[in-house]
Amino acid sequence: MYNSKELYGQGKVDKSFGFNLEKRNNSESRFHAIYFLDNLTGSLFLSNKYSTQSAFSSNGDLISGFLNALNLFIKEINPQENDDEIEEINFKETRILYERKGRLLVIAISKKTNVEIERTILRQIMEDFYGRYEKDISKFNGLIDPNILLYKKRLENKNLETLFLYNNLYKPR
Repeated sequence: MYNSKELYGQGKVDKSFGFNLEKRNNSESRFHAIYFLDNLTGSLFLSNKYSTQSAFSSNGDLISGFLNALNLFIKEINPQENDDEIEEINFKETRILYERKGRLLVIAISKKTNVEIERTILRQIMEDFYGRYEKDISKFNGLIDPNILLYKKRLENKNLETLFLYNNLYKPR
């Protein structure tokens, strides 16, 4: 009798049955990357990649700059609507979600699993980050406080799925 590790290692288990034994963290299956930016300057505070695809191993400043430029473009097109901002961009298999609080702009690139879950997780992350670094964000002058960079460890070690579960299980009714 083989155990699943032996079968997988010998190529006897086909990955196409819907199980990916290489991914143990559910958040890996939901997001490609998350970017934290200053909404005024477009400067990247921090980013975290959850995907091993080569497209997301590129320069975080370049990707976040482009995503922020899209947001600024929408504001340019419709200047009379001060509150008009991108909320999401949909592709066939990918979704880009935008959330903003004060000067903080958080952008997530997801694998388009469930928009309600993705948005709930992204809002929880945004609220947590903003709550911790509100003073640094509001007084941002181009220099990123080293404490902000420590948040990357939190993102790497946190199972993002638990944010959705906790939010839905303990929501006041």
